[in-house]
Amino acid sequence: MKIKFDKSDELTALLELEIEPSDYQKDFEEELKKYRAKAQMKGFRKGKTPLGFIKKMYGKSVLAEKINSKLQESIYDYLKEQNIDILGDPLPNEGQEQLEFDEKNLKSYTFKFDLGISPAFDVVGADDKATYEKTKVTITDDMIQDEVESYRKRAGEQKPTDTTIEENDLVKIQAEELDGDNPKQDGWASEFVISVDLAEEDIKSTLLKLKNGDEFTFDINNLEKNRDEEYVRKYFLQVGEDDEDKDIGNMFKGKIIEVKRLELAEVNQAFFDKLFGEGEVKSEDELKAKIKENLQGYFDKQSTSLMYREIMDRLVADNNIDLPEPFLKRWLKVTNEGTDEAKIEEEFSGFVDNLKWTLIKSKLSKELGVEVDPEELQAFLTEKVRGYFGNYGYAGADDSMIQQMVTNLSQDKQQVQSAYNEIEANKLFAAIGEKIQIAEKAISSDDFTKMVKSANDKYQQVN
Repeated sequence: MKIKFDKSDELTALLELEIEPSDYQKDFEEELKKYRAKAQMKGFRKGKTPLGFIKKMYGKSVLAEKINSKLQESIYDYLKEQNIDILGDPLPNEGQEQLEFDEKNLKSYTFKFDLGISPAFDVVGADDKATYEKTKVTITDDMIQDEVESYRKRAGEQKPTDTTIEENDLVKIQAEELDGDNPKQDGWASEFVISVDLAEEDIKSTLLKLKNGDEFTFDINNLEKNRDEEYVRKYFLQVGEDDEDKDIGNMFKGKIIEVKRLELAEVNQAFFDKLFGEGEVKSEDELKAKIKENLQGYFDKQSTSLMYREIMDRLVADNNIDLPEPFLKRWLKVTNEGTDEAKIEEEFSGFVDNLKWTLIKSKLSKELGVEVDPEELQAFLTEKVRGYFGNYGYAGADDSMIQQMVTNLSQDKQQVQSAYNEIEANKLFAAIGEKIQIAEKAISSDDFTKMVKSANDKYQQVN
């Protein structure tokens, strides 16, 4: 095959390929023989159809397929051999003549492709001359005490009480439909539990004066905040499929038949062992030290993520990378069939920033020796599966079940690519972090939360 490469400028080139019969004839004829072996045409035994018949029926499409396959293979091999990095995919040159494939008269064909060339550049902003700020959240005694109380609530128990109802109590109500001020004959009745802190303000005000055994009147549609009719009928009225069309009033008399209040867990050795494992924490001081360590680790991880995002944004903004924009716009239009030019123009700046980051990331990964090996991918996917079971509180997963799910994920190209990208990005940022100067800045947890929200809002707007 004859291949000719001409650079139009530093960012675009024309690739011309002349494919000759000797390049594709063997593959073409072998493919026709495969068709013949499978063909079963009237008047001929299976596999005995004359090759001329097969060529007449399938020749043109088989020829086009084989030439296209050879063409793609040759382009890929040439670019790899010549060490030419391109952006997007080769596009047929706008001056390419329309070709008609002739299966009866094999001949040479010339193809012309436009290429977008990946630019040469040096990355600035990822060495020891660059300084990035990293926040350090100050962990206060109040934060630690709040976390202790949160742990005590989670480990606590709901216990019945006959005292006056308080905030956060759970109240079980026996409800009976009313007709005016009296119970409705053959009216609807149900039992359900509500949380006082979710009740509408007027209902809450009433409940906070009552106790177990007391009665009150209420509009069931205005019992808890932000509950629609579907929720009320399903969870409060407990309407079954057989009664879906039943007309039920909204006014009810409720009798409080049980009040439960959360009793916080005692701060003792059993509490420590439940939280952190047997013997890991042996005193309240050690508990608070452990909580402080965990809180600091949590905020430090978020701070690191914010710094990584700032690094990415600055590298994209500070590195002037020339791109073949007319080619890229044409490529976007071809690969996003049906998208009009106005939409492409509207989203082009975001596309350019993403492409610049991809180029910067690729260059830095090579320079800093960042690689992802199969063992890292396997470990990442395993942790992802374990995290899934942990998040859903499912304790029945044994190692064989986890490994089976990991195997399934490993066969999903999209999942594998996503995992690869995440591992590569984390390793790259860690490598950059060892090169740059990092200035720590103390910050309160409230200010840090606002900073995270602002960063996330900005990210959502861009994407």
